[in-house]
Amino acid sequence: METRFKAAILWAGGFHLTTKPAEIDEINFAPHVRTPILMANGQDDFTFPVETSQKPMFRLLGTPEPDKQYVSHPGGHVFPFARIMKDSLDWLDKYLGTPR
Repeated sequence: METRFKAAILWAGGFHLTTKPAEIDEINFAPHVRTPILMANGQDDFTFPVETSQKPMFRLLGTPEPDKQYVSHPGGHVFPFARIMKDSLDWLDKYLGTPR
């Protein structure tokens, strides 16, 4: 929700599947996120399952569709770092510019 951020990346993002008070539940904050966002997850994540945690969070993010991207890689909650490195750097280059 912080407007000073020009881009964001969520590695292994998703909603926690526990009940919490409304004032700290991520589901109430996701629609207020407007920052361009890359969400990268493992296809077999046991902490944030794809259909019940990852995809619902991604859909609820308030970021306009052209400025959000969801990528899913083979692996669990901790997926191979090298796979997401290029995606992350490309995302940051797109929104922050390439380093000089």
